[in-house]
Amino acid sequence: MAWLESHQGLGRHIKTKRLARKLGITVPAVIGHLHLLWWWAMDNLPDGCVSALEPEDVADEMMWTGDANELLNALLDVGFIDEIDNQLFIHDWQDYIGKLVDKRKSDAERKRMSRKPSKSRPKDVQRTSSGQSTDSLGDGAGNSTVQYSTLPNTITTTADEMEKIEKVYSQIHGCIGFKPKEWPLVTQFINQGIKSDLIIEVMRERHKKKLEEGGKVNSFSFYTNAITERAAQVGSQDRLDFIDDI
Repeated sequence: MAWLESHQGLGRHIKTKRLARKLGITVPAVIGHLHLLWWWAMDNLPDGCVSALEPEDVADEMMWTGDANELLNALLDVGFIDEIDNQLFIHDWQDYIGKLVDKRKSDAERKRMSRKPSKSRPKDVQRTSSGQSTDSLGDGAGNSTVQYSTLPNTITTTADEMEKIEKVYSQIHGCIGFKPKEWPLVTQFINQGIKSDLIIEVMRERHKKKLEEGGKVNSFSFYTNAITERAAQVGSQDRLDFIDDI
């Protein structure tokens, strides 16, 4: 689990006190709101740039229930957010989080390299996260010993599928990725065995249609009903195809 430096002087820092006065709240409340932003940014804003976010997004992540524009302006006024070359950045973010970002990049590269098939392993043998061949998941009599063994269970499954979905979502909406509250929805679909290609197809179709109608998609939840319906349709068709093949 990652952690963030929290200096003991924050509560008595002039910027913290000024932000408290501007927002009309206590210093302890300010400290809490700031840490909520920083904790979220650790996973979602590696460069600390908040320019792609709307004021309401910043307010959501800080659990601020007041005026979102007032909050963002106050953060800028006191210096917790800096404007650099027409971009907005969390103050001194790289100084605090740079080492963690570098470590995560290194870990990601190591995991990527570990996924490459070994020359000594047959390419047609699919292996589970424990390194066991899927052909061996049985009791010796041809019966599977793994419940729901038809669901994806390799080391590249969930992470790769979710990364693929988020990348396309970011491209479609011109954003940095999913909000924290959207991840459980995506995870639920993947755990149900719904393929990323189906989810992406639905997102593209529904987003295009919404734009043509002059509307705007504000979150991933807009797609959930359509994804569920499409998955049910695909499941029904697969069953019909199976019956036809008998």
